[in-house]
Amino acid sequence: MELRIVFAALAIFGCAVATTSCAVVGSYDFDGYALSSTPATSDASTPDSTVCISRTCAELGAECGPVSDGCNARIDCGSCEAGICGGGGPNKCGADFCSPRSCADIGASCGEISDGCGGTLDCGACTTAATSCAGNGVANKCGCPKSTCEAQNANCGMLPDGCGGTLDCKSCTGTDVCGGAGANRCGATPCVAKTCAGVGAQCGPLSDGCGKVLDCGSGCAAPMTCGGAGTPNHCGCKPTTCLMQGKNCGTIPNGCGAMLDCGPCASGTCGGGGTTNVCGCAPKTCTALGAACGLADDGCGAKLDCGTCPAPAQCGANGMANKCTCVPSTCAAQKATCGMIPDGCGNMLNCGMCKPTEMCGATSVNQCGIGLCVPKTCLLLGLDCGDIQDGCGHTLHCGMCPMPKVCGASGVANKCACAPKSCDQLNADCGMVDNGCGALVNCGACMGKEVCGAKEPNRCGKPKGPN
Repeated sequence: MELRIVFAALAIFGCAVATTSCAVVGSYDFDGYALSSTPATSDASTPDSTVCISRTCAELGAECGPVSDGCNARIDCGSCEAGICGGGGPNKCGADFCSPRSCADIGASCGEISDGCGGTLDCGACTTAATSCAGNGVANKCGCPKSTCEAQNANCGMLPDGCGGTLDCKSCTGTDVCGGAGANRCGATPCVAKTCAGVGAQCGPLSDGCGKVLDCGSGCAAPMTCGGAGTPNHCGCKPTTCLMQGKNCGTIPNGCGAMLDCGPCASGTCGGGGTTNVCGCAPKTCTALGAACGLADDGCGAKLDCGTCPAPAQCGANGMANKCTCVPSTCAAQKATCGMIPDGCGNMLNCGMCKPTEMCGATSVNQCGIGLCVPKTCLLLGLDCGDIQDGCGHTLHCGMCPMPKVCGASGVANKCACAPKSCDQLNADCGMVDNGCGALVNCGACMGKEVCGAKEPNRCGKPKGPN
């Protein structure tokens, strides 16, 4: 197998490709894929480390989506020709529903990592002094990259390793003394040891240049830490950034006793999507808008389907948008001159009586004429429910509909039909859901880093991140 050293990963540890020095990767489980590493040899001048071997999608068994290559870099394994990413297991194509994993589920505390379903999780940044993401060679874990004798050009004595430990760079041979040829270098010249005060060191371990490690104390006042501002052996505080905290508006504490301005929102409002100091928009529901039917603007650039009106009501019939109303008909509009007829809004109209010599419905429905009137039946009219005139001035009662059907739900009066519910009526904003009439309705996809069903079925939400 060809060994590919990832330069970006090595740079994090201050490693030189020529010396193959790098932090150990070990056996960390990258998104469920085992990763091995080959140890390098070590001696007094070479770090005890391993070479980071990046992996391909095929080697990781990943068929789709982004995954970590094991060296703090991300590779894209493409999309599925059939099924969904994660439907057959993490980053595998399949037909099953994929439940995205969170940073906590994966055990990641920093950087970007696959959610197993074709998406990417941002697990944040490291804030502890001297640490970086994958700093100790474990992907998506905060760690401290230890220094080496070689990196500090030392061949004798004890040195701080930069992570709270010490390095033993061996002893000089013959008459040479440590520090005789420069700090922690063997030579014949007598060594003059440094002091904490002499070099202005305020805290932490410090090499005296002659083979010993000085303790310059640990008296940094919070929120300062030793080396916190990036200067070794000096008390300081490294302020966080808006980007590190995943914030893009308003003000937040910078972790060093001051406030950080993350700016205004270009669109939406600060915290409008439910996350503090993050620009977003909280979409309104049909209920909040008072919309009973039709399409309505959710206030965030999308449209809500607020459903249909039950017959005989019509959406916006009286000029009021998204309101179910009914405009009653008249006897004249229905060309009725006698008997009782429905007004189309659940009430009956009295269209008068015929002359004594005439009969209502004798020649035409609800028309006066000479002769006998033969009343219609619900069966003859092909009607299932509700009340209707028999054409001879009387009312027919055609019964009620079985659940979940509703009389006139399809817009056809006196016919039983099921009234399908909209995504908003079902309180769903993503995925497929039953509309109540035996069919599935597509309620769309989640935006940004939100995941469908992260907290409750068919609702967009953010996966739980690391504590």
